[in-house]
Amino acid sequence: MNPFKVSAVLFSLFLGARGLRAQEALPDLQVVPWNGHKAAISLTFDDGDPSHLDVVVPELNQRRMHGTFFLIANKIDRKDDWRKILEWGHEIGNHTLDHLHPATLTPDQEEAQVEGAKNVLQKEFGIRIYSFAYPFTEVTPGLRKWVEKDHLLARGGYGATYDLKPDAEPDWGNIPSHTTLSSLPFTTYQSWIDDDLKDGGWLVWMIHGLEGTPWGWEPISKKNFERILDAIQSKDIWTGTFLEVGSYFRAQKVFEKSQVRSSATAKTWTWQVPDLFPPDVVLKLRVDPTQKNDGKNFEIRQGRQTIRKDANGFYPIDFGKGAVTVGLMPKR
Repeated sequence: MNPFKVSAVLFSLFLGARGLRAQEALPDLQVVPWNGHKAAISLTFDDGDPSHLDVVVPELNQRRMHGTFFLIANKIDRKDDWRKILEWGHEIGNHTLDHLHPATLTPDQEEAQVEGAKNVLQKEFGIRIYSFAYPFTEVTPGLRKWVEKDHLLARGGYGATYDLKPDAEPDWGNIPSHTTLSSLPFTTYQSWIDDDLKDGGWLVWMIHGLEGTPWGWEPISKKNFERILDAIQSKDIWTGTFLEVGSYFRAQKVFEKSQVRSSATAKTWTWQVPDLFPPDVVLKLRVDPTQKNDGKNFEIRQGRQTIRKDANGFYPIDFGKGAVTVGLMPKR
């Protein structure tokens, strides 16, 4: 054989082997569930009850916890107080115009109760409304059509955390929730928290009135509410708004379906950001723990930006950019 051809073949094999080794050295990336915590909880409050402003918000603020408040657009009192809670990191969501039974609505009324309420809330508070809660937890096809047209997430009822584990694919238009009741002892709520932590899931709470409310449904005592908050805070549980946790979870499911392109020197994940998605979702990634890689020979990038590890060793990326790359470190 021509010695030059032999040399060319050997060189080609060398480059191929080198490329294979480089590609094998590049790790896979995984989403860190629940923002780096063992489980997640969202505390949601219905109907704009005065006790939410007088009792709930101060107790949450004291613990630096955030909640979601589903307001009935035609029944909002103390609007300036509701505007204030947005500055503290709480969320306002859509609970229809009038809180009517969905089964009683005509098609035109369904649109008005969902779209009309969203428009009122957005104009009143100057924010984008992303989330919805079904009145009476009644999920009808007609109402749901309008909800899914212009909301990222919707809360239903009567669910369990096992429906919302990290490996599940939730029904984003009907996220289950647990409902507090006046007759339930604190031990019941403690078991919800313990089960959520054991399951490693997302537990959504539906809370109405608190002790002293003039009209709230099924009020719970202030003492029980404080004990609930303290019990949650004592655990490694991410307590975020319905939108915060839900958008993170949905971003995780999108990332897990990413297209992956690999070469000898880089591996890139690309995805389509869903419509209606909030612009500031930070998704935390980690290197697949089953792969042996000390991290010294690669870097993670979004565009020209190198992503550095946070204090917990995770890589926080901007989900809205739609791509992330693992590449070999450039030679110095």
